Amino acid sequence: MKRKKAWIPMWCIPCLMMAGGLLAADRLGGGGTLEQWMQQLAGNSGFVQAALSSEIGAPGWESVSEHAPQAVGVSEIVAAQALPENMTDGESCDTDASAVRVSESLFALPDNVQKAAETAQAPTQTADGAPVKQLTITGQKGGYPGQDGVYLSNDSGLSYDLGDMLASPLKITKNASAEQPTVMILHTHASEAYVDQHGGRSEDPAHNVVYIGDVLTQVLQEQGIGVVHCREIIDAPSYNKSYSRAMDIIEQQQKKTPSLKVIIDLHRDSMITSSGMEYKVVSEIDGQTCAQLMFVMGTNAGGKKHPNWKSNLNFAVNLQKNILSAYPTLMRPINLRKQRFNEQATTGSMILECGTSGNTIQEAEVAIRAFGKKLAEQLTQE
Repeated sequence: MKRKKAWIPMWCIPCLMMAGGLLAADRLGGGGTLEQWMQQLAGNSGFVQAALSSEIGAPGWESVSEHAPQAVGVSEIVAAQALPENMTDGESCDTDASAVRVSESLFALPDNVQKAAETAQAPTQTADGAPVKQLTITGQKGGYPGQDGVYLSNDSGLSYDLGDMLASPLKITKNASAEQPTVMILHTHASEAYVDQHGGRSEDPAHNVVYIGDVLTQVLQEQGIGVVHCREIIDAPSYNKSYSRAMDIIEQQQKKTPSLKVIIDLHRDSMITSSGMEYKVVSEIDGQTCAQLMFVMGTNAGGKKHPNWKSNLNFAVNLQKNILSAYPTLMRPINLRKQRFNEQATTGSMILECGTSGNTIQEAEVAIRAFGKKLAEQLTQE
């Protein structure tokens, strides 16, 4: 059998040259100098970013040869949150796990911080000892464009007509029978957990966003809406290419249940500053503190096919409007992004961020119950 010629990925060449140079310096007795070089590299954010990107498959570091990606443990991904805040999302990225993780780690304190209700029971530090502060982000201040109380943070560079979307809402209605599921819930980053878990991560479905998905499933089913809930921990044991694996699951489920109309990829966000401070986002329902929620909506700005992204955004915009009519501070501004995030699957697809790693799972549960009631109302409108 003829063997294929093995090619060395282009990004390996500078790494090999550097490794050779460092080895030569060490052999020539430059151990002290070598140590200084390594310390400088360790403190160089660009080098660290490149090294992390090559490890977990970020854009620009993808090998052209056939290979099995190396598994990346949850602890290594958590460590990425501690990298300098000047790391940015790759413009050409679509479903790459590393860029998503890095983007979630960035945080700039908005101008519209509000004092929320005190939560005496909630911890003031994480399980790892990091301090936790709380804030409420509504979009009313801080330069967010919006209309009728709905605000967006547009990171896509694309234009849209918010007024037209609000005037002509995309209507998606539940299927007549609960035996024909209308909604699919899954978790691309299922190990995302809350303030009581070390590193904000857990593979235990009782302590991560899978539990929040269980609650949402229950709320929707109680309203006669058929739901498929994928409880698989997609991002473990390997975080690498989580979105690709999630898309495979979505496509398989669509073949089994073509009745699906709304696909919710349920996450929890992360707001961690370079100093180690974690922020929790909070709202209040009936005097009870809860987490804030946020839609992350994809587009085709990254170069991937997503012709119906404006329809997806239309559905999210009008759902957000209806939610805010009952819970004025429950939703953060919609985040419009360059990546698709698998939302090309249906016009009712979305990422829903439920709180941050600084929130308690109880706060997340209160929020998702409120969201589920409003989603059910939206799907039962004639």
